[in-house]
Amino acid sequence: MKISVSAFIFIIINFLVCSKGVSQEINKGELERAKLILQRERETIFIQSLNLSVSQASVFHPTYLDFDREKHVLDDRLIKLFATYAASYENIDHRIMHDFIMLSEKHQQDELKVRKKYFKILSKSISPVVASQFYEVDDFISTVLRTNILMGLPFSGKIQ
Repeated sequence: MKISVSAFIFIIINFLVCSKGVSQEINKGELERAKLILQRERETIFIQSLNLSVSQASVFHPTYLDFDREKHVLDDRLIKLFATYAASYENIDHRIMHDFIMLSEKHQQDELKVRKKYFKILSKSISPVVASQFYEVDDFISTVLRTNILMGLPFSGKIQ
């Protein structure tokens, strides 16, 4: 059975809005499973989108594994950021929102650094065309993931 990125997003949103206690512990297991699914889905999307030759794929794969390790750290940080926001929502104030925005900006900057780093690596090791396609696909996946998580969070419009 193939589980898509949208299934991952659904699990993340449920994790963020669940109540504390036993159900959260169960959801932590689901969260780890969802992160594993995201890693697999991301790799599948890259493989299907890039249409690499056998020789290109042999160069791409070890580079992708390095990239995936860095993305995993960023994914964990993003999930923690949104979970903290969701947990703080009932007591949201200007300080919480300021911290959320600053950490969100930092995350996006770090994500861009990783994307640029691997664009350069792939440009040299395979080709600028493949590197450009890689950049576009990663940007798309990151944007969809972030957008869908944001859609599941309450809007901060209640701050006065």
